[in-house]
Amino acid sequence: MKYFPKLIALAISASAPLLASAGQWEGPLNGIVNNVINQGYESYAISSKTLQQRTDELCTTPSRQSLHSAQEAFKENVLDWQQVQWLNFGPVTYFMRYYAFEYWPDKKGVTQRQLRALTQGDPSVMDAPRFWTSASIAVRGLTAIESLLYHPDFEPLNSANHCQLLTRVTKHHLESADAVANQWKEGKAEDWVFDEEGTGFDPEKVALEQFLQQWIEHMSAVKDAKLETPIGYNSRENLKLAEFYRSDLSLQAMQKNLTSYREIYHAGSPSLYDIAKQSNPALATQFEQQLIENVKLALQLPIDFFHTSKSKEDRIALATPLVKSISNSQSYLSSLVTSLGFQIGFNSRDGD
Repeated sequence: MKYFPKLIALAISASAPLLASAGQWEGPLNGIVNNVINQGYESYAISSKTLQQRTDELCTTPSRQSLHSAQEAFKENVLDWQQVQWLNFGPVTYFMRYYAFEYWPDKKGVTQRQLRALTQGDPSVMDAPRFWTSASIAVRGLTAIESLLYHPDFEPLNSANHCQLLTRVTKHHLESADAVANQWKEGKAEDWVFDEEGTGFDPEKVALEQFLQQWIEHMSAVKDAKLETPIGYNSRENLKLAEFYRSDLSLQAMQKNLTSYREIYHAGSPSLYDIAKQSNPALATQFEQQLIENVKLALQLPIDFFHTSKSKEDRIALATPLVKSISNSQSYLSSLVTSLGFQIGFNSRDGD
């Protein structure tokens, strides 16, 4: 998902307050890796395989039913992606996989243009071993698959070229999801942090610090890019900027993100929540309650929230409590991680 920035180098301060002995971050770090990331990518890889199988079936026996089955598999895969979308760190950074999994927002219609160009060429070129390593990120993942399944320019039911392109994209997408899932199983978060200055550091703390930086940035993007921008909360409304709007998954995707945040907070023994309760119980509880409130408010939004049937004024009125709640969550999380001794960098999300 290209909206989020590349990883920011985080400063490791020798004066950062330490609340316990070395190894204190092993619980939350391993808990997040095992219970959120590994399980999340395993589910994502499994549903990517189902999606690939359903698109194969669609092209083998094209029918309204096989198209519907492929679309349902796509929706499941998108929601599995939302579980791990918050973290642009580790194996997903290889070959621009993070941005290839979801090329969004695509304000200039790059995905459609490049897909159309591919349908006009020889489909066998996509079978070359090096094709996908040099292919545009716009045609390598869920954004491209959504276009091929839902955009009126593409007709997998009636066009063999369109269907061949669809199956090749889903095959590559599965290979990428499998690769990330397997690399997380075989490695650990500490493998992805480095003591560049050679001064010595706690790799568990630095890895967790990266996780927290990514979490804060994702929370900001959920509020800004997924909610405020498409409904014109602070500017002009453009519902086509909503995430996965063609497949009508914009609201469900956001709900999945907000639900996953509590899983991050409570993963491990001790969890980040457990450690925070010991050092700052009031703030730890405030953040917990705000995460619960986020989910509650998101689930209260009507299923047609992003549909054109609602007015801009109605949408903003419905969204305002959730916007404020997520803003409070950002403030609590930033205060919490700072109080625990983490050095969180600025959030630079401008541009594409």
